[in-house]
Amino acid sequence: MVAAAVLAGGASRRMGRDKATMPVGGTPLAGWALAVAARVADPVVLVAPAGHPARGLGAALVTDPGHGPLAALAAALDALDAGHVLVLAGDHPGLRVELLAHLVGLRGRAEAVACRRGDRLEPLVAVYERRPALAAAGARLAAGDRSLRGLLAALRVLVVEEAEWRRLDPDGRSFADLDDPAAVAAWRRGPANER
Repeated sequence: MVAAAVLAGGASRRMGRDKATMPVGGTPLAGWALAVAARVADPVVLVAPAGHPARGLGAALVTDPGHGPLAALAAALDALDAGHVLVLAGDHPGLRVELLAHLVGLRGRAEAVACRRGDRLEPLVAVYERRPALAAAGARLAAGDRSLRGLLAALRVLVVEEAEWRRLDPDGRSFADLDDPAAVAAWRRGPANER
């Protein structure tokens, strides 16, 4: 059983407005991630702080405690009753269902499945085995470490190398995050999204 959590609790300081509910291609930005996640996982939850505007998107909700993405991920892992959880950022409008299905299909071979881009692993387009990831996240948060990459470093990770994931997402648009108006403008100029 695989669930999915879409993290949408950031303050959006660089965007200058809430980005999770900002229309992109006629859909709220976090709506893209919710829709694609629903094609490979069930249930799908939106992780956002109490009172956050993204809570109006109609998804099942998990309350983000407001202490960064690792705490949000831990809240989702704690709330979901699933063996594995696909974790996505709510500001990734180009997620490819083929890539997510591939990551989900690799679950069970390690405590996490994550793609490598350049010299780093991507923690927010990844699948986590719920119990070990929750334990590791709790330990890291208790030690004052809020790093998502630190969480991956604490787990046994099956790394999907770039040559492998590019067969499913040649343009790498699954990893495009829209953090500021310039990124939105670049996204709109980019190749058409095929869903």
